[in-house]
Amino acid sequence: MKISHYRSFSINCRKLFPGLLLLILLAAGSSLAGDASELRTEVRTDGKIREQIRAEDDTLAGIEPSHDNQAPAENKELPEDWQQRLEMLRSVPYLSLSETEAEETDSSVTLYIPDKTYDGYNFYNSITFRVARLFDMEGREVHQWQLPPFGESKKDGIIDYSFMLPDGDLMNIRRNSPQRPESVLMRIDWDSNVLWQKDIPVHHDVTQAPDGTFYTLYREIKEHRGLRVKFCGIVHLEDGGEEIDRWPTYERLDDIMSVLDTRSFLDTVLDSVARGWSPRGHELDAIEMAKGAHGYAYDYFHMNTVSLLPDNVLESRDDRFREGNLLVCFRNVNQIAVLERSTYRVLWAWGEGILERPHHPTLLDNGHFLIFDNGARRRYSRVVEMDPLSGEIVWEYRGTPPESFFSAGRGSSQRLPNGNTLVCNSDGGQVFEVTAEGEMVWLWWNPLIKHRRREALYRMIRWPEELVAPLLSGGRSGMP
Repeated sequence: MKISHYRSFSINCRKLFPGLLLLILLAAGSSLAGDASELRTEVRTDGKIREQIRAEDDTLAGIEPSHDNQAPAENKELPEDWQQRLEMLRSVPYLSLSETEAEETDSSVTLYIPDKTYDGYNFYNSITFRVARLFDMEGREVHQWQLPPFGESKKDGIIDYSFMLPDGDLMNIRRNSPQRPESVLMRIDWDSNVLWQKDIPVHHDVTQAPDGTFYTLYREIKEHRGLRVKFCGIVHLEDGGEEIDRWPTYERLDDIMSVLDTRSFLDTVLDSVARGWSPRGHELDAIEMAKGAHGYAYDYFHMNTVSLLPDNVLESRDDRFREGNLLVCFRNVNQIAVLERSTYRVLWAWGEGILERPHHPTLLDNGHFLIFDNGARRRYSRVVEMDPLSGEIVWEYRGTPPESFFSAGRGSSQRLPNGNTLVCNSDGGQVFEVTAEGEMVWLWWNPLIKHRRREALYRMIRWPEELVAPLLSGGRSGMP
Protein backbone atom coordinates (compact mmCIF):
# COMPACT_ATOMS: atom_id res chain seq x y z
CA MET A 1 0.00 0.00 0.00
CA LYS A 2 1.39 3.37 -0.98
CA ILE A 3 -0.15 6.37 0.68
CA SER A 4 0.51 9.49 -1.32
CA HIS A 5 -2.48 11.70 -0.63
CA TYR A 6 -2.27 14.61 1.75
CA ARG A 7 -4.90 15.10 4.40
CA SER A 8 -4.60 18.51 5.95
CA PHE A 9 -5.07 18.72 9.62
CA SER A 10 -5.82 21.26 12.24
CA ILE A 11 -5.82 20.95 15.95
CA ASN A 12 -8.44 22.95 17.73
CA CYS A 13 -6.60 24.67 20.51
CA ARG A 14 -8.03 24.18 23.92
CA LYS A 15 -9.10 27.38 25.55
CA LEU A 16 -7.17 27.72 28.74
CA PHE A 17 -9.16 28.54 31.80
CA PRO A 18 -7.11 30.58 34.26
CA GLY A 19 -3.81 28.78 34.55
CA LEU A 20 -5.16 25.47 33.17
CA LEU A 21 -7.01 24.82 36.42
CA LEU A 22 -10.44 24.17 34.97
CA LEU A 23 -10.46 21.08 32.75
CA ILE A 24 -12.88 20.30 29.97
CA LEU A 25 -14.50 17.06 31.13
CA LEU A 26 -16.29 14.42 29.13
CA ALA A 27 -19.93 13.50 29.79
CA ALA A 28 -20.62 11.47 32.92
CA GLY A 29 -19.61 7.87 32.51
CA SER A 30 -16.75 8.60 30.09
CA SER A 31 -13.31 7.55 31.20
CA LEU A 32 -10.23 9.68 31.75
CA ALA A 33 -6.86 8.51 32.93
CA GLY A 34 -4.59 10.10 35.46
CA ASP A 35 -3.74 11.20 38.95
CA ALA A 36 -2.52 14.46 40.35
CA SER A 37 0.09 14.92 37.64
CA GLU A 38 -0.63 12.19 35.14
CA LEU A 39 -3.79 10.56 33.75
CA ARG A 40 -7.14 9.64 35.24
CA THR A 41 -9.67 6.95 34.33
CA GLU A 42 -12.89 8.19 35.87
CA VAL A 43 -14.97 11.29 35.19
CA ARG A 44 -16.04 13.38 38.12
CA THR A 45 -17.10 16.98 38.60
CA ASP A 46 -14.23 19.45 38.81
CA GLY A 47 -14.44 19.70 42.58
CA LYS A 48 -14.58 15.95 43.08
CA ILE A 49 -11.52 15.47 40.89
CA ARG A 50 -9.59 17.81 43.13
CA GLU A 51 -10.79 16.00 46.24
CA GLN A 52 -9.64 12.70 44.72
CA ILE A 53 -6.26 14.21 43.80
CA ARG A 54 -5.80 15.34 47.37
CA ALA A 55 -6.82 11.99 48.83
CA GLU A 56 -4.43 10.11 46.57
CA ASP A 57 -1.55 12.47 47.29
CA ASP A 58 -2.15 12.20 51.03
CA THR A 59 -2.03 8.41 50.70
CA LEU A 60 1.38 8.70 49.04
CA ALA A 61 2.65 11.14 51.65
CA GLY A 62 1.12 9.51 54.72
CA ILE A 63 -0.74 12.74 55.57
CA GLU A 64 -3.95 12.51 57.56
CA PRO A 65 -7.05 13.97 55.85
CA SER A 66 -7.77 17.59 56.67
CA HIS A 67 -11.03 19.49 56.21
CA ASP A 68 -10.10 22.90 57.56
CA ASN A 69 -9.06 24.65 54.34
CA GLN A 70 -11.45 27.47 53.56
CA ALA A 71 -11.50 29.50 50.36
CA PRO A 72 -10.25 33.03 51.01
CA ALA A 73 -12.24 35.98 49.79
CA GLU A 74 -11.31 37.01 46.29
CA ASN A 75 -9.05 40.05 46.22
CA LYS A 76 -9.32 42.08 43.04
CA GLU A 77 -5.88 43.63 43.65
CA LEU A 78 -4.06 40.34 43.03
CA PRO A 79 -1.73 40.87 40.03
CA GLU A 80 -2.99 38.71 37.17
CA ASP A 81 0.50 37.53 36.21
CA TRP A 82 1.20 36.09 39.64
CA GLN A 83 -2.21 34.46 39.78
CA GLN A 84 -1.43 32.75 36.48
CA ARG A 85 1.93 31.62 37.80
CA LEU A 86 0.28 30.10 40.87
CA GLU A 87 -2.28 28.33 38.71
CA MET A 88 0.52 26.92 36.54
CA LEU A 89 2.06 25.31 39.61
CA ARG A 90 -1.11 23.56 40.72
CA SER A 91 -1.17 19.83 40.26
CA VAL A 92 -4.00 18.92 37.88
CA PRO A 93 -4.72 15.75 35.91
CA TYR A 94 -3.96 15.21 32.27
CA LEU A 95 -6.72 14.26 29.87
CA SER A 96 -6.35 10.83 28.29
CA LEU A 97 -8.58 11.65 25.31
CA SER A 98 -8.65 14.51 22.83
CA GLU A 99 -11.00 17.36 23.64
CA THR A 100 -12.54 17.46 20.17
CA GLU A 101 -14.45 14.66 18.51
CA ALA A 102 -12.32 12.45 16.30
CA GLU A 103 -12.82 12.19 12.57
CA GLU A 104 -12.79 8.42 12.14
CA THR A 105 -11.62 8.81 8.54
CA ASP A 106 -8.41 10.24 9.99
CA SER A 107 -6.95 7.00 11.26
CA SER A 108 -3.40 5.65 11.22
CA VAL A 109 -1.14 6.92 8.39
CA THR A 110 -2.80 9.50 6.15
CA LEU A 111 0.31 11.06 4.60
CA TYR A 112 3.51 9.32 3.50
CA ILE A 113 6.02 10.69 1.00
CA PRO A 114 8.63 7.89 0.86
CA ASP A 115 11.41 9.79 -0.90
CA LYS A 116 11.35 12.52 1.77
CA THR A 117 10.95 10.52 5.01
CA TYR A 118 13.37 8.64 7.20
CA ASP A 119 11.93 5.13 7.12
CA GLY A 120 11.90 2.97 10.23
CA TYR A 121 9.55 1.42 12.76
CA ASN A 122 7.41 3.55 15.06
CA PHE A 123 6.97 2.68 18.72
CA TYR A 124 4.39 3.98 21.19
CA ASN A 125 2.24 2.73 24.05
CA SER A 126 -1.48 3.05 24.59
CA ILE A 127 -2.18 4.68 27.93
CA THR A 128 -5.49 3.04 28.78
CA PHE A 129 -5.48 -0.16 26.69
CA ARG A 130 -2.29 -1.50 28.37
CA VAL A 131 -0.54 -2.35 25.10
CA ALA A 132 2.56 -1.11 23.30
CA ARG A 133 2.84 -1.24 19.53
CA LEU A 134 5.48 -1.24 16.83
CA PHE A 135 4.32 -0.40 13.29
CA ASP A 136 5.87 0.36 9.92
CA MET A 137 5.72 3.56 7.89
CA GLU A 138 2.39 2.63 6.32
CA GLY A 139 0.71 1.92 9.64
CA ARG A 140 0.93 -1.89 9.63
CA GLU A 141 1.48 -3.28 13.12
CA VAL A 142 4.50 -5.61 13.23
CA HIS A 143 4.58 -6.37 16.95
CA GLN A 144 2.55 -5.82 20.09
CA TRP A 145 3.37 -6.13 23.79
CA GLN A 146 0.63 -6.67 26.36
CA LEU A 147 1.00 -5.91 30.04
CA PRO A 148 -0.83 -7.97 32.65
CA PRO A 149 -3.46 -6.18 34.76
CA PHE A 150 -2.93 -5.46 38.42
CA GLY A 151 -4.72 -7.42 41.12
CA GLU A 152 -7.83 -9.50 40.66
CA SER A 153 -9.57 -7.07 38.33
CA LYS A 154 -8.69 -7.48 34.67
CA LYS A 155 -9.39 -3.78 34.11
CA ASP A 156 -7.01 -2.27 36.67
CA GLY A 157 -3.92 -0.39 35.69
CA ILE A 158 -2.74 1.98 32.97
CA ILE A 159 0.65 2.42 31.29
CA ASP A 160 1.95 5.95 31.69
CA TYR A 161 5.04 5.30 29.58
CA SER A 162 6.80 2.38 27.89
CA PHE A 163 10.42 2.62 26.82
CA MET A 164 11.74 0.09 24.30
CA LEU A 165 15.26 -1.24 24.91
CA PRO A 166 17.53 -2.25 21.99
CA ASP A 167 16.99 -5.96 22.75
CA GLY A 168 13.20 -5.64 22.43
CA ASP A 169 12.44 -5.61 26.15
CA LEU A 170 10.22 -2.83 27.53
CA MET A 171 10.58 -0.75 30.66
CA ASN A 172 7.12 0.31 31.76
CA ILE A 173 5.91 2.92 34.18
CA ARG A 174 2.68 1.44 35.37
CA ARG A 175 -0.03 2.68 37.72
CA ASN A 176 -2.91 0.99 39.42
CA SER A 177 -6.44 2.34 39.20
CA PRO A 178 -7.18 5.82 40.61
CA GLN A 179 -8.51 4.14 43.74
CA ARG A 180 -5.03 2.62 44.23
CA PRO A 181 -2.47 5.18 43.07
CA GLU A 182 0.64 3.06 43.66
CA SER A 183 3.12 2.95 40.80
CA VAL A 184 5.30 0.13 39.52
CA LEU A 185 8.42 0.08 37.35
CA MET A 186 8.28 -3.13 35.33
CA ARG A 187 10.52 -4.82 32.77
CA ILE A 188 8.95 -7.23 30.28
CA ASP A 189 10.54 -9.15 27.42
CA TRP A 190 9.71 -9.28 23.70
CA ASP A 191 7.00 -11.86 24.43
CA SER A 192 5.41 -9.77 27.22
CA ASN A 193 6.73 -11.92 30.07
CA VAL A 194 7.38 -9.97 33.26
CA LEU A 195 11.10 -10.13 34.13
CA TRP A 196 10.98 -7.98 37.26
CA GLN A 197 9.04 -5.15 38.85
CA LYS A 198 9.54 -2.69 41.68
CA ASP A 199 6.92 -0.81 43.67
CA ILE A 200 8.08 2.80 43.63
CA PRO A 201 6.29 6.13 42.96
CA VAL A 202 7.87 6.54 39.50
CA HIS A 203 6.52 8.79 36.79
CA HIS A 204 7.10 10.13 33.29
CA ASP A 205 10.46 8.71 32.22
CA VAL A 206 13.05 5.93 32.53
CA THR A 207 16.35 5.52 30.70
CA GLN A 208 19.08 2.90 30.59
CA ALA A 209 22.74 3.70 31.20
CA PRO A 210 25.52 1.97 29.21
CA ASP A 211 26.30 -0.20 32.26
CA GLY A 212 22.76 -1.62 32.20
CA THR A 213 21.46 0.32 35.22
CA PHE A 214 18.42 2.59 35.03
CA TYR A 215 17.57 6.15 35.95
CA THR A 216 13.96 7.10 36.55
CA LEU A 217 11.93 9.86 38.20
CA TYR A 218 10.03 9.55 41.47
CA ARG A 219 7.87 11.90 43.52
CA GLU A 220 7.08 12.60 47.14
CA ILE A 221 4.65 14.91 48.92
CA LYS A 222 6.06 17.46 51.37
CA GLU A 223 4.55 20.16 53.56
CA HIS A 224 6.31 23.26 52.25
CA ARG A 225 5.51 26.74 53.55
CA GLY A 226 2.13 25.57 54.76
CA LEU A 227 1.20 23.98 51.43
CA ARG A 228 1.07 20.40 50.21
CA VAL A 229 3.71 20.27 47.47
CA LYS A 230 4.94 17.52 45.17
CA PHE A 231 8.70 17.29 44.79
CA CYS A 232 10.34 15.12 42.15
CA GLY A 233 13.66 13.35 42.29
CA ILE A 234 15.91 10.95 40.39
CA VAL A 235 16.46 7.37 41.52
CA HIS A 236 19.25 5.15 40.15
CA LEU A 237 18.45 1.42 40.04
CA GLU A 238 20.21 -1.82 39.27
CA ASP A 239 18.72 -3.98 36.52
CA GLY A 240 16.32 -5.86 38.78
CA GLY A 241 15.16 -2.84 40.77
CA GLU A 242 17.64 -2.61 43.64
CA GLU A 243 18.26 1.03 44.51
CA ILE A 244 21.76 2.44 44.06
CA ASP A 245 21.16 6.06 45.06
CA ARG A 246 18.71 8.92 44.66
CA TRP A 247 18.59 12.69 44.28
CA PRO A 248 15.68 14.36 46.14
CA THR A 249 15.03 17.89 44.89
CA TYR A 250 13.37 18.85 48.19
CA GLU A 251 16.61 18.33 50.08
CA ARG A 252 18.68 20.03 47.36
CA LEU A 253 16.39 23.01 46.83
CA ASP A 254 18.99 25.61 47.82
CA ASP A 255 21.56 24.11 45.44
CA ILE A 256 19.03 24.07 42.60
CA MET A 257 18.04 27.69 43.27
CA SER A 258 21.68 28.75 43.02
CA VAL A 259 21.81 27.72 39.34
CA LEU A 260 18.27 27.80 37.90
CA ASP A 261 16.31 30.95 37.16
CA THR A 262 13.84 31.16 40.06
CA ARG A 263 11.19 33.44 38.54
CA SER A 264 8.58 30.67 38.33
CA PHE A 265 9.54 28.87 41.55
CA LEU A 266 6.67 28.48 44.00
CA ASP A 267 8.66 30.27 46.70
CA THR A 268 9.24 33.25 44.41
CA VAL A 269 5.55 33.43 43.51
CA LEU A 270 4.46 33.26 47.14
CA ASP A 271 6.93 35.96 48.14
CA SER A 272 5.76 38.21 45.32
CA VAL A 273 2.09 37.72 46.14
CA ALA A 274 2.70 38.43 49.80
CA ARG A 275 4.52 41.68 49.01
CA GLY A 276 2.32 42.88 46.17
CA TRP A 277 -1.14 41.74 47.18
CA SER A 278 -1.47 40.99 50.87
CA PRO A 279 -3.06 43.96 52.64
CA ARG A 280 -0.84 43.15 55.65
CA GLY A 281 2.21 42.08 53.67
CA HIS A 282 1.99 38.70 55.35
CA GLU A 283 3.06 35.42 53.79
CA LEU A 284 0.05 33.75 55.44
CA ASP A 285 -2.33 35.67 53.20
CA ALA A 286 -0.58 34.35 50.12
CA ILE A 287 -0.58 30.82 51.45
CA GLU A 288 -4.30 30.90 52.27
CA MET A 289 -5.04 32.30 48.82
CA ALA A 290 -2.91 29.58 47.27
CA LYS A 291 -4.66 26.79 49.16
CA GLY A 292 -8.04 27.51 47.61
CA ALA A 293 -11.27 25.80 48.60
CA HIS A 294 -10.00 22.25 48.17
CA GLY A 295 -6.46 22.45 49.55
CA TYR A 296 -4.76 22.04 46.20
CA ALA A 297 -1.51 20.17 45.88
CA TYR A 298 1.22 22.11 44.12
CA ASP A 299 3.85 20.58 41.87
CA TYR A 300 7.14 22.37 42.43
CA PHE A 301 9.19 21.16 39.46
CA HIS A 302 7.16 18.48 37.62
CA MET A 303 10.22 16.80 36.12
CA ASN A 304 9.26 14.89 32.97
CA THR A 305 12.57 13.82 31.40
CA VAL A 306 15.76 12.10 32.51
CA SER A 307 18.39 10.84 30.06
CA LEU A 308 22.15 10.50 29.75
CA LEU A 309 24.16 12.69 27.42
CA PRO A 310 25.70 10.64 24.58
CA ASP A 311 29.16 11.10 23.15
CA ASN A 312 29.02 14.60 21.67
CA VAL A 313 31.00 17.45 20.14
CA LEU A 314 30.30 19.78 23.05
CA GLU A 315 32.34 18.07 25.74
CA SER A 316 35.67 19.03 24.13
CA ARG A 317 34.63 22.69 24.42
CA ASP A 318 32.69 22.65 27.70
CA ASP A 319 33.17 19.96 30.35
CA ARG A 320 29.63 20.46 31.69
CA PHE A 321 28.29 18.53 28.70
CA ARG A 322 30.48 15.50 29.25
CA GLU A 323 29.17 12.14 28.02
CA GLY A 324 27.18 10.40 30.75
CA ASN A 325 25.96 13.51 32.55
CA LEU A 326 22.21 13.69 33.12
CA LEU A 327 19.79 15.79 31.06
CA VAL A 328 16.53 16.66 32.82
CA CYS A 329 13.49 18.84 32.24
CA PHE A 330 11.86 20.91 35.01
CA ARG A 331 8.50 21.57 33.35
CA ASN A 332 6.85 23.82 35.93
CA VAL A 333 9.79 26.24 36.09
CA ASN A 334 10.23 26.25 32.29
CA GLN A 335 13.82 24.99 32.18
CA ILE A 336 16.02 22.13 31.06
CA ALA A 337 19.22 21.34 32.94
CA VAL A 338 22.37 19.21 32.91
CA LEU A 339 23.44 17.47 36.12
CA GLU A 340 26.80 15.96 36.97
CA ARG A 341 26.12 12.24 37.03
CA SER A 342 28.34 11.36 39.99
CA THR A 343 27.12 14.13 42.33
CA TYR A 344 23.79 15.28 40.81
CA ARG A 345 25.13 18.84 40.97
CA VAL A 346 23.33 21.19 38.57
CA LEU A 347 25.88 22.39 36.02
CA TRP A 348 23.79 24.26 33.44
CA ALA A 349 20.19 25.37 32.93
CA TRP A 350 18.27 27.27 30.26
CA GLY A 351 14.75 28.19 29.23
CA GLU A 352 12.99 30.52 31.68
CA GLY A 353 11.36 33.36 29.79
CA ILE A 354 11.66 31.43 26.52
CA LEU A 355 10.10 28.00 27.08
CA GLU A 356 6.62 27.33 28.48
CA ARG A 357 6.14 24.01 30.29
CA PRO A 358 8.57 22.10 28.00
CA HIS A 359 9.03 18.36 27.43
CA HIS A 360 11.57 15.85 26.11
CA PRO A 361 14.88 17.67 25.58
CA THR A 362 17.48 15.64 23.64
CA LEU A 363 21.09 16.35 22.69
CA LEU A 364 21.72 16.29 18.93
CA ASP A 365 24.83 15.19 17.07
CA ASN A 366 25.71 18.82 16.33
CA GLY A 367 25.81 19.71 20.05
CA HIS A 368 22.44 21.49 20.09
CA PHE A 369 19.40 20.62 22.19
CA LEU A 370 16.02 19.77 20.63
CA ILE A 371 13.05 20.63 22.88
CA PHE A 372 9.28 20.30 22.66
CA ASP A 373 8.05 23.72 23.85
CA ASN A 374 4.38 23.32 24.79
CA GLY A 375 3.44 27.01 24.98
CA ALA A 376 0.79 26.59 27.65
CA ARG A 377 0.33 30.33 28.15
CA ARG A 378 0.77 31.52 24.57
CA ARG A 379 -1.60 28.74 23.36
CA TYR A 380 0.51 27.24 20.61
CA SER A 381 3.34 24.71 20.65
CA ARG A 382 6.62 24.62 18.81
CA VAL A 383 9.76 22.50 18.55
CA VAL A 384 13.00 24.41 19.04
CA GLU A 385 16.68 23.64 18.47
CA MET A 386 19.01 25.73 20.62
CA ASP A 387 22.76 26.19 20.94
CA PRO A 388 23.66 25.71 24.65
CA LEU A 389 26.89 27.71 24.34
CA SER A 390 25.25 30.83 22.90
CA GLY A 391 21.78 30.31 24.36
CA GLU A 392 20.25 31.11 20.98
CA ILE A 393 17.44 29.28 19.17
CA VAL A 394 18.81 28.26 15.77
CA TRP A 395 15.76 26.42 14.35
CA GLU A 396 12.13 26.00 15.21
CA TYR A 397 8.97 24.42 13.87
CA ARG A 398 5.50 25.77 14.50
CA GLY A 399 2.15 25.22 12.83
CA THR A 400 0.61 27.39 10.12
CA PRO A 401 -1.10 29.24 11.67
CA PRO A 402 0.74 28.69 14.97
CA GLU A 403 -2.49 27.87 16.83
CA SER A 404 -3.05 24.83 14.60
CA PHE A 405 -0.35 22.95 16.52
CA PHE A 406 -0.94 22.93 20.27
CA SER A 407 -0.40 20.28 22.93
CA ALA A 408 -0.74 21.90 26.34
CA GLY A 409 0.19 19.00 28.60
CA ARG A 410 2.55 16.61 26.82
CA GLY A 411 4.69 16.21 23.71
CA SER A 412 7.92 14.87 22.27
CA SER A 413 10.26 15.43 19.35
CA GLN A 414 13.02 13.33 17.77
CA ARG A 415 15.65 14.44 15.26
CA LEU A 416 15.97 11.72 12.63
CA PRO A 417 19.22 10.71 10.86
CA ASN A 418 18.20 12.42 7.60
CA GLY A 419 17.68 15.77 9.35
CA ASN A 420 13.89 15.52 9.58
CA THR A 421 12.08 15.84 12.91
CA LEU A 422 9.40 13.51 14.27
CA VAL A 423 6.89 15.47 16.36
CA CYS A 424 4.37 13.97 18.76
CA ASN A 425 1.33 16.21 19.23
CA SER A 426 0.37 14.21 22.28
CA ASP A 427 -2.91 15.80 23.34
CA GLY A 428 -4.26 15.57 19.80
CA GLY A 429 -3.33 11.90 19.37
CA GLN A 430 -1.25 12.76 16.33
CA VAL A 431 2.36 12.36 15.15
CA PHE A 432 3.99 13.93 12.09
CA GLU A 433 7.40 14.17 10.42
CA VAL A 434 8.66 17.46 9.01
CA THR A 435 11.72 18.41 6.98
CA ALA A 436 14.21 21.09 8.03
CA GLU A 437 12.20 23.51 5.86
CA GLY A 438 8.98 22.64 7.72
CA GLU A 439 7.35 20.50 5.04
CA MET A 440 5.19 17.74 6.47
CA VAL A 441 6.06 14.41 4.83
CA TRP A 442 4.39 11.85 7.15
CA LEU A 443 1.26 12.03 9.28
CA TRP A 444 -0.28 9.50 11.66
CA TRP A 445 -3.44 9.66 13.76
CA ASN A 446 -3.95 7.40 16.75
CA PRO A 447 -6.62 4.91 15.61
CA LEU A 448 -7.69 4.20 19.22
CA ILE A 449 -10.94 6.06 19.83
CA LYS A 450 -13.14 5.95 22.95
CA HIS A 451 -16.41 7.82 23.39
CA ARG A 452 -15.78 9.53 20.03
CA ARG A 453 -12.52 11.00 21.33
CA ARG A 454 -9.06 10.03 20.12
CA GLU A 455 -6.71 8.62 22.73
CA ALA A 456 -3.78 10.87 23.58
CA LEU A 457 -0.27 9.46 23.69
CA TYR A 458 2.85 10.46 25.58
CA ARG A 459 5.68 9.85 23.10
CA MET A 460 6.48 8.14 19.84
CA ILE A 461 10.00 7.01 18.90
CA ARG A 462 11.12 5.88 15.45
CA TRP A 463 13.59 3.00 15.53
CA PRO A 464 15.94 2.26 12.60
CA GLU A 465 15.10 -0.70 10.39
CA GLU A 466 18.48 -2.36 11.00
CA LEU A 467 17.79 -2.60 14.74
CA VAL A 468 14.22 -3.88 14.50
CA ALA A 469 14.72 -6.39 11.68
CA PRO A 470 16.61 -8.94 13.86
CA LEU A 471 13.93 -8.73 16.50
CA LEU A 472 11.17 -9.41 13.99
CA SER A 473 13.07 -12.38 12.56
CA GLY A 474 13.40 -13.97 15.98
CA GLY A 475 16.94 -12.83 16.74
CA ARG A 476 18.19 -10.44 19.38
CA SER A 477 19.65 -7.02 18.74
CA GLY A 478 23.41 -6.81 18.74
CA MET A 479 23.30 -3.36 20.38
CA PRO A 480 24.21 -3.13 24.08
